[in-house]
Amino acid sequence: MAQEIIMPKAGMAMEEGTITRWLKCVGEEVKEGEPLLEIETDKVSMEIEAAFAGVLIQILASAGDVVPVTQVIGYIGKPGEITAPPLTPPAIVPPKTEKDTQPAAKIRNEPFQIKHDRGKIAATPLAKLLARQRGIPLELLKPSGAVGQIVAKDVATAKRAAITPLARKIADGVHADISKIAGSGYHGKINKEDVLKAVSHTSTGQEDTLVLHSAMRRVIAKRMLQSHLEIPAVTQNSTVDVTELMRLREKINLQHDTHISLNDLILLSVARTLAEQPRINASFTNEGLLMKKHVHIGMAVALPDGLIVPVIKDADKLSLKQISETSKLLAAKARDGKLTPDEYSGGTFTVSNLGMLGVSSFTPIINQPESAILGVCAVTKQLEMKDDGQLENRLKMGLSFTYDHRSIDGAQAAFFTQRLTDLLEHPLGMLE
Repeated sequence: MAQEIIMPKAGMAMEEGTITRWLKCVGEEVKEGEPLLEIETDKVSMEIEAAFAGVLIQILASAGDVVPVTQVIGYIGKPGEITAPPLTPPAIVPPKTEKDTQPAAKIRNEPFQIKHDRGKIAATPLAKLLARQRGIPLELLKPSGAVGQIVAKDVATAKRAAITPLARKIADGVHADISKIAGSGYHGKINKEDVLKAVSHTSTGQEDTLVLHSAMRRVIAKRMLQSHLEIPAVTQNSTVDVTELMRLREKINLQHDTHISLNDLILLSVARTLAEQPRINASFTNEGLLMKKHVHIGMAVALPDGLIVPVIKDADKLSLKQISETSKLLAAKARDGKLTPDEYSGGTFTVSNLGMLGVSSFTPIINQPESAILGVCAVTKQLEMKDDGQLENRLKMGLSFTYDHRSIDGAQAAFFTQRLTDLLEHPLGMLE
């Protein structure tokens, strides 16, 4: 018996997912645990593994389709196994009453209209399936089935180019002629990448181009606006001398043949400081301040279409080496779209590092329901006069600390950055 492939529920908040591409074609053998398709949620892109072994015998949702969680999107079974409902047989028309009877000539002279069911195009289940798989809008087809229904034959003989819904939206947005685009998908179906490639090759630079928002970008926009509107946020900027910190990092990497980054040291110092100042590691609620018992630090990772914040759990209990290994693993999984829901949820504080991009100061937006976020800025060389009057080059780094003023006052924020500065300027203390 064929086994259902469903849209998984990756996290409690997930309500739907977007299929980005199938990694197997209909008719191909599938092994249990083998990557089967890729989906995009509001937080991350991920591969979905096959839960069963067999042959991919049917695909019910194509690349670009937005599907509710737990809905069936395909079947794995034995070769030749049929799962789709059969073609709908001709409808049985009840005997006409005198009220319903109309002259035959009048019926023949009326223009043909597609029957609708609650505003939807009337089509057999198999016709809908084929149209969805081939990206053919039903409203463009002329029905040939009983009582004005579109049947599978109407879809199969359609001359319109097969294209995914997402690719069609992009093509319509930039007025691209899909008849001139070669599809690279299954049976020559045009996908998003085909449209973008064609547009980039034909663009003259004289026209505006609409790039549709991904699910991730839409959610980022919604949450950032919500945070900005709901939180009375304040940003305090300060400067820390990281000369000794950079020297310590160099010594550690030379002596232990490791690669400890500046960000690893910052994450460690933040974890130590949060453990000492629990009011910063809290969330504002209408009833009171929710003090978190764990220090779970989120680290913002940039992606091509946005960012995601994987979380280092219980960071205050980890060594520098453990934080370094964990942060590298999470960053790699984030960029490969392999994070699990547990790895990007539950954060109590976030660190956003733009220093490697040369940013000297910025205003990071708080990742709700957290109460604060630390922005890390670029390291620069600055001449400084010592007590004996000699000039010395020192390494200075900016910190941009944004906090929710409902739960954190200015003085409390200053105490946090002062303690953090002390650890960064005297780094041996946080390694003890």
